[in-house]
Amino acid sequence: MMHRFCLAEIFSDGMVLQRNEKIRIFGDAPQGDKIRVSLRDTHGNLLDENWGVADENNRFEVRLMPLEASWDDLLAVRNESSGQLLRVENISIGEVWLAGGQSNMEFFNKYEKNWDTTKKLPMNKHIHFYNVPQRAFEGHDTHNGEGRDGYGRWLDDKEEGYENFSAIGYTFARAIQEKLKVPVGIIGCNWGGTTASAWVPESVLDTPELRRYLTEYETEVEKYSEEELRELSLKAWKAVDDPKGYHDFEKFLYGRDRQVQLEELEARKDNPPEMVPMGPYNENRPCGLYETMLKTVIPYSIKGALWYQGESDAGDRAPMYDSLLKGLINSWRDAWNLDLSFLIVQLAPFKEWLDCTNDGYKIVREKQRLVAETMENVYMTAIGDLGEEYDIHPKEKVEIGNRLAGLALCHVYEKVDSRDVENPCISKVTVNSGNIVLEFENAKDLSAKDELDEILIHAKSDDIAVHTYGFEGNKILIKRPDELTEGEVISISIGVDDYGQISIKNENGLPIVPFKMEVVHE
Repeated sequence: MMHRFCLAEIFSDGMVLQRNEKIRIFGDAPQGDKIRVSLRDTHGNLLDENWGVADENNRFEVRLMPLEASWDDLLAVRNESSGQLLRVENISIGEVWLAGGQSNMEFFNKYEKNWDTTKKLPMNKHIHFYNVPQRAFEGHDTHNGEGRDGYGRWLDDKEEGYENFSAIGYTFARAIQEKLKVPVGIIGCNWGGTTASAWVPESVLDTPELRRYLTEYETEVEKYSEEELRELSLKAWKAVDDPKGYHDFEKFLYGRDRQVQLEELEARKDNPPEMVPMGPYNENRPCGLYETMLKTVIPYSIKGALWYQGESDAGDRAPMYDSLLKGLINSWRDAWNLDLSFLIVQLAPFKEWLDCTNDGYKIVREKQRLVAETMENVYMTAIGDLGEEYDIHPKEKVEIGNRLAGLALCHVYEKVDSRDVENPCISKVTVNSGNIVLEFENAKDLSAKDELDEILIHAKSDDIAVHTYGFEGNKILIKRPDELTEGEVISISIGVDDYGQISIKNENGLPIVPFKMEVVHE
């Protein structure tokens, strides 16, 4: 069979290449064909040129030297064996990030709380976006049909389709571009409802702690014959991929009205939606989207990843989330052969959404914090102030994007001070005869404009809820409850419940990170 000569799908007009890293150009060609790649600037001057040979898998990769930021460049990829020439125009070289996760990262610009303001912003010609087509299995055309424009090609700011791009990714791009003054590209690679196990290679899950994901999958697959699974799955995908169906579902999915949710749930009892059975055609199968989506953009050089996910790994899977997230981060770094920066969003609180509950959220949040504290080049922003009681999707994605941009500008680019972008974290608790004093890092002036958060004191006598306390700079002052006895070991927590809302913030408007800390009452 003759293999065609083509670049990987991500290489298209308007793309952004990562500056100061080897530029990796890859695609398909018949085995043995010699491929020459040249990159020229807007004046036609040669920036770099190199060549390679297609391997036994009919794949080629050609590496160009690291380059400084630029724009309006031209890429020419020539198959010297066949004489075919491919050209990609309007190329920028700057900073490239990947926006990964489930629906809170996928969450489109057009549903964000501030969309009316965002769409009126002036165009920024130096930010560009690429949404990886959502393909659940090999041969799946795409989940992004009519009305979901902008998948599988690079978009300029304000180009049709950018309304369907991640609101967090979009905001992040604008924020860091305005500070760095270089082109910025964001690759959206996400899918609502997915567990992190869908975004990793099998080697991550093939461990005693995480093998559960594989065994549960095998149990589900055994319920059907191979042919039954195929027939049921393709029939379901026909309904799921129908534009009318997913547009109606989107509005319902990202709506804010609890009554509408309840009415929709009631209606679905009599007319349940088509569901793709778990198996080789389900997007949420272990390792599935790693193969069908993420690998399509590896090894396209990037600086790092924004990661907002964890809702689908809560419940009884929550205790293993740190192992899963660490495995994901390490496997991505191995796949790219780069020390990618990871910026994580800690899960927001919610109480109830559709028929979903928040079981295990406090554990996932704690695991996210532990990963950020124990892994190099991994940072986390807390958003306990943005949750909504009856919505799993915080609507203020612009705020989240800006918080992630602050972390990047501080820790990755060293442009801002950490005290201006890090959430306040508990650093010390002291107890004396009169007061309990909670002291925080990354804060000069703590305050709470709205209703005060509940502070829980866990003592052997009982759990004591405290709603009255004061602030003094970076400290919270609590009158010592009379129930406490000297020498007693107590623990103090704020916001660690599954529905743990946070209203205490520092002078930069950043909420404290939920915590639980033990201390001896002296």
